[in-house]
Amino acid sequence: MKTKYRIFIAALLFILPLQSCYLYDDRDIVDNAEGNFDMLWKICDEYYCFFDYKGIDWNEVYAKYRPLVHNGMGNDELFDVCSNMLAELKDGHVNLSYGYGTSRYWNWKEDYPENYSERIVCENYLKNDYGLKSGFTYKVLPENIGYMYYDSFSSEFSDGLLNYILTQFKDCKGVIIDIRSNGGGNLDNVNKIACRFSKEEKVLYGYKIYKTGPGHSEFADTIPDYLTVKKKEVVKFLKEVVVLTNRGVYSAANDFVRAMKVLDNVTIIGDRSGGGGGVPCNFDLPNGWYVRLSTTPMLDINKVHTEYGIDPTEGFKIDMAPDAHITGKDAILDKAIELLSAK
Repeated sequence: MKTKYRIFIAALLFILPLQSCYLYDDRDIVDNAEGNFDMLWKICDEYYCFFDYKGIDWNEVYAKYRPLVHNGMGNDELFDVCSNMLAELKDGHVNLSYGYGTSRYWNWKEDYPENYSERIVCENYLKNDYGLKSGFTYKVLPENIGYMYYDSFSSEFSDGLLNYILTQFKDCKGVIIDIRSNGGGNLDNVNKIACRFSKEEKVLYGYKIYKTGPGHSEFADTIPDYLTVKKKEVVKFLKEVVVLTNRGVYSAANDFVRAMKVLDNVTIIGDRSGGGGGVPCNFDLPNGWYVRLSTTPMLDINKVHTEYGIDPTEGFKIDMAPDAHITGKDAILDKAIELLSAK
């Protein structure tokens, strides 16, 4: 049976990334296994943004998976085929969701060292004596260095909390911002934090590009992204800053690294970030499932894609030792303390 169906397309030019806003496009869709598979493939074909960048032949992928789909198959079997097809995109922002599960691609972090242990940091550096509020863990370390860990860019916080934390750090030699294993969240919070460490009120830190049509290469011109200070009363910290990263730094957290790396008082220490440099949007399928796709590439200051992550500052690529859980030593955090102690 054919049903009238609305495809939801992100109207990104006039909204903040990662928020939902939709245009409508009515199409006749057959709501069965074959119809849903074909619609899923078509949505990806028209709106996914990294085909050319990743060198993916999407027609070849269709030829590989379409023969596995037939109208007599169950939902679980169809879900598995569709999930395997989406895994060909090798993108942590791509997920298919239905009533009993969500597909995922996590190789962007699982194939690498973890390079972070909350227990090591809390027990051996913070000594279980620290401030904890709205996703932030913070303390002035014995070396007179401010330390703040932010667990997720989905954790909301007030300007007043940041003012309070940075006021505690005002006499410190420097500040360590630890975002290791931060999987992202709200892009608004990137500017909200990063602007506190910028000496200028407006700083170019990269670009984004929007799709203009269904072709894999149909994009508009680059649009600049700026760090901006929106409130004059915010407390800033303009001395030396170190940002700690690992492969678990993804999506909005990856964007935070993109922003902080352009500031001349900031050093990035640790492993390459995990990436996720494409703004995701959701699309519904006729059967009620929905797929999330990367639709808008984000580029660094040199117009290089950040989808595969951002390197630390040259000379500061560091891994934790394999026996860190025994020694209690965090080599990445130690390097940051050493660097700031010498200032």
